[in-house]
Amino acid sequence: MEGETARLAFLQRAISDIGTTLNLSHAARLLAASAVPGFADFASVHLHDHVTASEDDSTSRNPHASSVMHRVAAVHLDDLGHREGLQAGQTFVYPSGTAMARFLALIEPVLIPRADQDILRKLPAELDSPSARSVLTGSSVMLVPLTVRASVLGFLVFGRKPERPPFVPADLAACREMAERAALSLHNARLYRRQASTSAVLRRSLQPVLPSHLQGAEIAYRYHPYSRATQVGGDWLDAIPLPGHRVGLVIGDVAGHGLHAAVAMGQLRTAVRTLAILDLPPDQLLLRLDQFAQGLDHTILATCLYGIYDPLVRRATFASAGHLPPILVSPGGEDALLEVPVSAPIGVGSAAFDTLELSIDSGSLLVMCTDGLVESREQDIEEGLIAVRRSLTTPHRSLEEACDALLRRQHHDDATVLMARLHGIPHDRSATWHFPPQPEQVRIARRLVRDTLTAWGLRDICDTTQLLAGELLTDAARHTSNPIGLRLVHTDTLLCEVTDDRQVAPPLLQPAGTDTSEQGVTLIHKLATRWGCTSTPAGKTVWFEHRLPTHGAPGNALRSQLGPNRA
Repeated sequence: MEGETARLAFLQRAISDIGTTLNLSHAARLLAASAVPGFADFASVHLHDHVTASEDDSTSRNPHASSVMHRVAAVHLDDLGHREGLQAGQTFVYPSGTAMARFLALIEPVLIPRADQDILRKLPAELDSPSARSVLTGSSVMLVPLTVRASVLGFLVFGRKPERPPFVPADLAACREMAERAALSLHNARLYRRQASTSAVLRRSLQPVLPSHLQGAEIAYRYHPYSRATQVGGDWLDAIPLPGHRVGLVIGDVAGHGLHAAVAMGQLRTAVRTLAILDLPPDQLLLRLDQFAQGLDHTILATCLYGIYDPLVRRATFASAGHLPPILVSPGGEDALLEVPVSAPIGVGSAAFDTLELSIDSGSLLVMCTDGLVESREQDIEEGLIAVRRSLTTPHRSLEEACDALLRRQHHDDATVLMARLHGIPHDRSATWHFPPQPEQVRIARRLVRDTLTAWGLRDICDTTQLLAGELLTDAARHTSNPIGLRLVHTDTLLCEVTDDRQVAPPLLQPAGTDTSEQGVTLIHKLATRWGCTSTPAGKTVWFEHRLPTHGAPGNALRSQLGPNRA
């Protein structure tokens, strides 16, 4: 009667605990703890390596294959001794041919009424230790497989000390029934962990890592997916560094929710980044994005707002594909909805997109959001926008705090906000000239470069900058009859730009010839930190950047590398 009472109490507790958690390790601990001390003196849960690693749930039933098992949970009475040999976290490898390997392959439970010396001599080497022998000698032991659809997840071990009645077949039958439910619970916990891990990887891959530092702009953002299952959705945002210290600001919203919307969002986000690298104006970028969406083998509908901010001239240009207008808050606190011309959403097939271009005062706050932030069951979009504007005019200590304030309300859709404090680059940190396309003007330009860098305290990079700027100006003068632009910008780097009306971009690498322009490009490729070429409405701009020197004299190093005549 006592054995039956203990058995029923164990089953009742185990069944009530099974399925209460989707944490694999916690579920295993609850299962082991439900048996001790009423039903057993020690209990443990052992799981296959592929289960704990969340890999393929199929396992070989070949008795000649080795098995790697992890003891993920163990509970025992304190007076058993040798705790170090009974604790969880240990790994066992059962070679082919051992009793344990055959047990795992055959998926049959084992009942050992008393572990005598003959039994102990058959212990696998992994279990043949003083602690195991001390606990098992004279004990009654049951090994019960954990299987789901003929797939082995692991096994349970139950043991009773010699002074207690041994397990009987009725105990084994009850444990087998309980193990079926336990295996399903552990399997579900494993699937949940795999799904959660997959969602986390997907979420990290789909959400861009915005640059930590931009010239003339401070960025903050929040993304709140509505789907709790996948924790990803159709909203996206980005801040993309562009040549000339400009920044591309984008926010978008794919129709739908969950994983399908997130996958479509990832395609559009990648396409926007690719098109932005081509330095397309906002209207042309959205036109190309719409063409890209229509070329996919599945339908995508999305709204998108794209803008480019130039901190040097403190102007911004926006284009919209059916998206909410951005909000601009002036340094004095006045807020306004920017009247960006709205075209059809991405995927519809718009013929053209219009733009809004405006000057922006330094210190202004730009806010871009998705409709999930402003629309709810209690209010329409117009009322939501008014609430957002009211929140933005409330003083906040930081952009991060302002973002958090906007997302405190309950949302019934994906909600995303991108904030940018637009400071601009001080005017005294840039210098611009225009030169006639005459060879003698290169000497004048080189002198202006030296004087400007000297005034900025950058004499150490004068020689290199003079050389590279002179090479670009010389090449431009040979191919144009119109004025050539030269601009220097001093931030945490030195940026040099040469602009002409020629559409042909320079080669990236020097060919086998000896053309002077090719040699100049090769020098830039070797000596500049970064360089590139971007198209302009009237031609192109070739630019290069230098890191600012912290010590030493790069100019002297340049002379020794190129020789006094070349430098």
